[in-house]
Amino acid sequence: MALTKKQITSDYANLYLRVPKRKISNVKNAIENILLLANIQFSLQTEAEYEDDESTIALEELFPNLHNGSAIKGLRYREGLTQEQLSKKINVTTKHISEIENGKRIIEKDLAKRLAIALNSDYKVFMNT
Repeated sequence: MALTKKQITSDYANLYLRVPKRKISNVKNAIENILLLANIQFSLQTEAEYEDDESTIALEELFPNLHNGSAIKGLRYREGLTQEQLSKKINVTTKHISEIENGKRIIEKDLAKRLAIALNSDYKVFMNT
């Protein structure tokens, strides 16, 4: 189930939640009750309703070349690191960083954890799903 708080103004945000199918009704009712008690305007959509929405597009369709190494370049930029600086921080070669960023090399869990520390991120960002 995807719970969507439809964006009405810039002060609102989308909230997505995945729950077991057998729990959808209970979770949906609980969240509705909490939002009503808090006097928060909301809209709930199930994943099936959300997938039928023609205004949305799958991330994979929008970015067909997206891979787990794609985030590294942006995170490096955010942290002000070059490939060489990052490679020294996590004890790999600069070529290794380049290959990861270009999707030519997979990221093992140990390396993902070192990347996460160096890039102030969660290691799961770099793991294969």
